[in-house]
Amino acid sequence: MKNKFMTNEEYNACFFDFWDLREEIAQSLVLYGLHPGTHVLDVAAGHGLFAFEIAKIIQRGEVHAVGLENDLNAFQRFQRSLPREERQKVRKVLQYHVMDATNLAFPSARFDFVVNFLGLEDINMTKGEQGVKDCITEVVRVLKSQGILLLTVCLYGDQPDEKLAKELSRQIGHNAIFYPKEFYIEQLTSKGVKIMEEKWFYTRRKMTSSQAKEELQFACAKTPKIFDKYNVETVTFETLWNKYQDAIDAHGVAYYSDLCVIIGKK
Repeated sequence: MKNKFMTNEEYNACFFDFWDLREEIAQSLVLYGLHPGTHVLDVAAGHGLFAFEIAKIIQRGEVHAVGLENDLNAFQRFQRSLPREERQKVRKVLQYHVMDATNLAFPSARFDFVVNFLGLEDINMTKGEQGVKDCITEVVRVLKSQGILLLTVCLYGDQPDEKLAKELSRQIGHNAIFYPKEFYIEQLTSKGVKIMEEKWFYTRRKMTSSQAKEELQFACAKTPKIFDKYNVETVTFETLWNKYQDAIDAHGVAYYSDLCVIIGKK
């Protein structure tokens, strides 16, 4: 099915709302025993939005989110934006830690669930392919025997807007990319994780030319500053735009249109 262009209203809200897919993916773990009292780790948690959905499900227990310092600041802003009653409930369950995802400061076999929602591209950006491998090693280590692990990655299809999104992510230079599904499955199975299920979720959306322009301008200008301690670099916006504007005008750029959720058991 082809992706459709986002309205400007959708585009402005999509980062936080994400068409309720975070909630839907989090709910899929209920069948695997996610319930009140469980202990959950969200690695490379970003703004903490997926961890927040997990916290709403378990209500009591523990959710530990791990990210960088700028992620913690973003999470705190998000938390302050919540209604008071909801904010108080979340604070009882959800803790955010500034921590290296490739060297987790948790004991082995600590968590019932370990989850990740689209965070492995940021691990790749800051730590490279070896960092992704090390992160997976660590999350398996801290997962209890019989515990459940969930990874969500974006794997674009073959539509022109999807191919363009994939190419732009590689050409921009910051290395925030996903690998083929087989890469993650191999990393998990080699560490004793049994793949239980593979599920697909779709935003069915793409950016217009003006939306893509805004997205690329932000990525080129802000990403090196946000991640300066990791020596993240990008090409200039003008370099990308001069090369790809015609294709973007013609097809648009897919926006996380194809999400693959891999669920495994240790």
